[in-house]
Amino acid sequence: MKKILILGLLLIISSSCKPKVVEKIIEVDREVGYLLTPEKTFTASSGDNSIVELWDEYIKAHNNQDLESISEMNSDTIQIYGPHGEIIQGNDDHISFLKVWFEDAAPEWKTFFSFPMKINAMESQKDGQWVVSGAVVKMNVDGAEIDVTQLYDVYSENGKIMKFYVYERANPSIE
Repeated sequence: MKKILILGLLLIISSSCKPKVVEKIIEVDREVGYLLTPEKTFTASSGDNSIVELWDEYIKAHNNQDLESISEMNSDTIQIYGPHGEIIQGNDDHISFLKVWFEDAAPEWKTFFSFPMKINAMESQKDGQWVVSGAVVKMNVDGAEIDVTQLYDVYSENGKIMKFYVYERANPSIE
């Protein structure tokens, strides 16, 4: 009996010394919504975080005003749909736009969310995925510092930013 108690105590002690393994489960390709087009409804699934990492690097390059890095991350045929009706097509036009904007407004981004998404069974986008992201952007406009909240729908293929849409809301000044 004494031996059984000692053996039981040793088992309890030895099992309590083992490190507990916590597994982190990451769901990719889990259906999370849909995209409705005139032709068809496509399911949307959670995507791979590589697009979030690419977008974070892209925003970091913007904060550093690193036009060379931005240009390398852009596709040559990038399309950008700005919040005030601007349409920028092509890497060269994007870099030209940013040169002026960086000098005039000195924008600075602070991302507050990003979510990767893939549109399933959409032939034209079979190798790419989207990231939906939001940031507060501080900038100078006519000598006054303002901040706006921007939301982005960003499409990427093969490690390049192909296109993105920017939606914007001015934040009220708090004084």
